[in-house]
Amino acid sequence: MTESSFPIAEAGHRLGVLVREVGASGEPVALTEEGRTVAVLVSAADFLELQELRALAAYRERQALGEEGAGVPHSEAVQRVFGGDGT
Repeated sequence: MTESSFPIAEAGHRLGVLVREVGASGEPVALTEEGRTVAVLVSAADFLELQELRALAAYRERQALGEEGAGVPHSEAVQRVFGGDGT
């Protein structure tokens, strides 16, 4: 994976182009300030995967701690995902 990087000011001027490139290629773009990476543009698919991985890690941590209710009931999961009763 090749990561491009741009200073925030430059990225601001090219934001539309950068967003389309990230969406099409899936390659992240680092945004820098004073030479340090402060944020990264990622594709929607990569962002969703990151959210899922973080949720899975949190679930496994709760399981390891023996917490009750480490999951959610099916009906609640359906409502969270579909915003209703799933029908």
